[in-house]
Amino acid sequence: MASSRLPLLALLAAALAAPAPAARADVFSPGPLSRAHEKLEGLQQCTKCHVVKGQLSAARCLECHQELAGRVKQGRGLHGRLPAADREACNRCHLEHQGRDFALVDWGGPKERFDHARTGYRLEGKHAAARCDGCHAPARIADPGVKQLLAREPGRRTFLGAPQACASCHFDEHRGQLSQDCQKCHGLQGWKPASLFAHDRTGYPLEGKHRPVACAKCHKVEREPARDPGALTRPASPEAFTRYRPVAHGGCQDCHKDPHQARFGQDCQRCHAPALAWTEVRATAKERAFHQKTRYPLQGAHETVACQACHGPFAGQPARFRGLAFQACRDCHLDAHVGQLTGGSRAGACERCHTVQGWQPARFDLEDHTTSRYALQGAHRTVACSLCHVHDPRLADRVPAEARARLAREKRPARVSPALFSLGPSQRCEQCHADPHAGQFPERMARESCAACHEQQSFLPARFDHQKDSRFPLTGKHGKAACASCHAPGAAGAVRYKPLETACAACHRDPHAGQLAVNGRDDCARCHDTRDWKQTSFQHAPPFTTFLLQGKHARAKCEACHAPVAVGGGAPVRRYRGLPRTCEGCHADFHQGAFRGFTP
Repeated sequence: MASSRLPLLALLAAALAAPAPAARADVFSPGPLSRAHEKLEGLQQCTKCHVVKGQLSAARCLECHQELAGRVKQGRGLHGRLPAADREACNRCHLEHQGRDFALVDWGGPKERFDHARTGYRLEGKHAAARCDGCHAPARIADPGVKQLLAREPGRRTFLGAPQACASCHFDEHRGQLSQDCQKCHGLQGWKPASLFAHDRTGYPLEGKHRPVACAKCHKVEREPARDPGALTRPASPEAFTRYRPVAHGGCQDCHKDPHQARFGQDCQRCHAPALAWTEVRATAKERAFHQKTRYPLQGAHETVACQACHGPFAGQPARFRGLAFQACRDCHLDAHVGQLTGGSRAGACERCHTVQGWQPARFDLEDHTTSRYALQGAHRTVACSLCHVHDPRLADRVPAEARARLAREKRPARVSPALFSLGPSQRCEQCHADPHAGQFPERMARESCAACHEQQSFLPARFDHQKDSRFPLTGKHGKAACASCHAPGAAGAVRYKPLETACAACHRDPHAGQLAVNGRDDCARCHDTRDWKQTSFQHAPPFTTFLLQGKHARAKCEACHAPVAVGGGAPVRRYRGLPRTCEGCHADFHQGAFRGFTP
C-alpha cells in the first residue's frame, strides 16, 4: 500500500512544482471580476489592485480612479468626507470577484434612499423628491476633469461632476434680467412664492400705499418665445415672461397718469406722498397764506412751488424776499422756445398761450393761427400740430450759457420745448410734403408749386385738364379710360406721368403682329381712330392696297380671304400680308387643268 502511494505522491509533488499553465491559474481566483474591471482579470494582474503579501490597497484604486484622488485629498464629496478607516477599505462599499454582472456599488439599501448629505450637498425641499438620473446625467456634468474622463471612456457611469448652481439645471424664468444667484429670492421648498425676496433691498423700496399693490400692476407680462438651453425644468410659460428689469420708476408719471395734465408740474410729492391716500394732500395752505397778501399772490401751479425756488438761497447768494422781478414770466422762467417766437403779434407774451395753471395744454387754437404768417386752410385745419411742429432736440443747445449757469446755481432744470416753430420763410408745399411725383414736373413745380394741380381742401381730385395741360388730349374711348391703366407706378414707387410714349403700340398690343408696320413702326391711325376699334377707315383700294375688290369679290366676307393663323405663343392673328393674288391661289380649278396654258 505504502509502495503504491509513493509514485502517486511523487507525481503530485512534481505537478505542484511544475509551472501551472495560465488557463489553470484562474482556478485560484476568488471569483470573476465585474464587467467594469474585467480587463484586470488574471493572476498576473492581481498586484494592480492588491499589495504583494497584503490586502486590497486604496492607494492602488486611486491610481486608476484619478477623478476621485483630488477630491479625497481635498476632503470634498462623498469619498473625501469618509472616515480614514473607510477610505482605506474600498471593498466595504465596492465588493469584487462576485461575477460579471454584480453591482459594484453598495448603497447600503435602495439607491433612492441614499443619504445625499454624506456628499456635502443635502437634498432639501423639492430636491428631496428628485430622481437621481435627473441631475446625474452625462449632459449635465460641469467638472472639466470628469468630462475628460468620459471622453476617454464613453461607457463609464459616474455620479461625479454634477453642478450645484440653480441655473445649471433649472430654466431661467427671468430670461437673464436678474442675477444667477437664485437663492437670494427663492427657497428650496418651491419656486413660488419667492419667500426670500424683499423689495426693500432693490433700488425702489415700497412705502405706504405702494406695499399692498399687486406685483403684476408694475411688472407686466411680455411676449417672447423661450430659448431653452437644455435646462432640466421646462419654462412655466414658453411664450411669456414677467418684466422685472428695467422698469421705469424715476417719477410718479412712469406708472401713474397725471390727472392734472401737468398743470402742477412733474413733482407730485410736493402735494402727495406714498403714505397718504391720493385724495389726502399735504398741508400747504398755511404755508402759502402769507404770500396771498403780497403784490404777487400765488395762483395755479405757482401755489405748489417751493419757496426756495424763487427766493433762494442759491450758491453764493443769500435768500431774497424783496426786490424780486415778477412782472413778466421771463423774469423767472427760461424762454422755453429759445427765441423762436420773438417776432410777430404774439412776441414775448407767454400768457397769450399759457396760463399759471400749467404750461400745458397751450391756449392756442385755429383762430390764433390766422394771426401767424401761415393761416390754416382746408385740410390743413385738421392736421395735428406735432406733424408740422416736429420735435428737434437740437433746440436745447440754443440756451445761452449765462442762463444755464443761473439755472444751475438755482438748482433748476433748463427745460426747453422741443417743438420747432421757426419753419423758415418759405410757404411752398414741398417744404413739408414729399413730392409724390418724384420730380416728374420740375418746370411746373418751379413756376406754380403743387397748387397748379392740387388744392388745400384735399389732395384728390387733382385740378388737371388732360386736354389743355398735356400733349396728349383724351379723345374717344381714351376719355373713359381709368388713369391707372396708362399711368402705373414706376420703379421708384411714384405713379409715372412723364415721359410716356404716345404711340398706340406703347399701350396697346398690335393685333396684327407687325404685318401692317411701315418702316418698322405701327401707324394704327391709318385705319383706326379712338372712337371705335372695329370701325375702320380702311378701303380695299389705293392707297391702302392695289388689290381691288370687283365683282363677286366685293361681296366676299373679309375672313373668307383673311383667315386666322397661329403666331408663336399668342392668340390667332388674321393674315393680311403675303396673301396670293392669283385665282388659283384661293380657288380650286374646276377644269382640272384642262385650260392650262390657254391664252384667250
